[in-house]
Amino acid sequence: MYQPSNSPVHLSPVRVLLIDDHPLVRAGYRYLLHCTRRLQVAAEASSAAAGYRRYLEGAIDVVVLDLSLPGAGGLEVLRRIRHRDEARKSKVLIVSMHDEPAMIERALALGANGYLCKRSNPEMLVEAVNAVARGETFIDPAYAKAMKPAAEAQSQVGLKSLNEREFEIFRQLAEGRSVDLIASSLSLSAKTVANYGTAIRSKLRLENRAAMARMAMAAGIVSPA
Repeated sequence: MYQPSNSPVHLSPVRVLLIDDHPLVRAGYRYLLHCTRRLQVAAEASSAAAGYRRYLEGAIDVVVLDLSLPGAGGLEVLRRIRHRDEARKSKVLIVSMHDEPAMIERALALGANGYLCKRSNPEMLVEAVNAVARGETFIDPAYAKAMKPAAEAQSQVGLKSLNEREFEIFRQLAEGRSVDLIASSLSLSAKTVANYGTAIRSKLRLENRAAMARMAMAAGIVSPA
C-alpha cells in the first residue's frame, strides 16, 4: 500500500549548456532557468568552437544552442554533438531568430530535439528545456503552425499506409514516449517496438523521430507542445 513520504522528492538536476554569442541573451536565459530549481546552467560559450569544447568537458543534459554563431555556426555544433553522442543522451534545443521552414527542417533532421523562437514568451524557454530533458520533441507553436500547411497533405496520404498497430506505435513515438514505455503499454518486447519504428520510418520515408513528430503534428495527431 502506498504511503506518502514526509521527505521531499529530490530529482536529479538538469545540467544545461548555453551557447549564444550575446552575453545579455545568455544572462536572460540563465536568470529564467535558475528560477527553476531543477535546471542548472553548468556552462556557457559564445562561439561554435567554444561551445563544442564546453560540451566535451562535462556531463551535459541539455544544450541550448543558437544557430548564428561565430565560426562554424550552430548547425555544425549540432552535427558534431550528434556524431559524438550517437545514443542521443544529450538533448539539443535550438533557440533562434531564424524562422524559415527549411532551416527548421534542417536542424531537426540533424538531430535537434526542439526548436524555439527568440521572439517567444520568455517562460517558454523553461517549458522547452524541461520537455526536451524528458525526451520529448518541442516545436515552438508559431513555427509548427507555419510549417503545417505545407506538410499536411503529404502527411495524411503517408499515414494511410500504416496498419492499426503501426499507427499506434507511430503515434506514441511521435509523442516522445520511450521504446520501453511503448512496449509495456502494448505488451510487446522493446525489440519488437524498435523494429516497428524502423519499418514505419522506412515506409513513411522519415529519417528520425523528429521527422515523425513533425508529420504527426502536421496531421493533427499530436499537439506541438
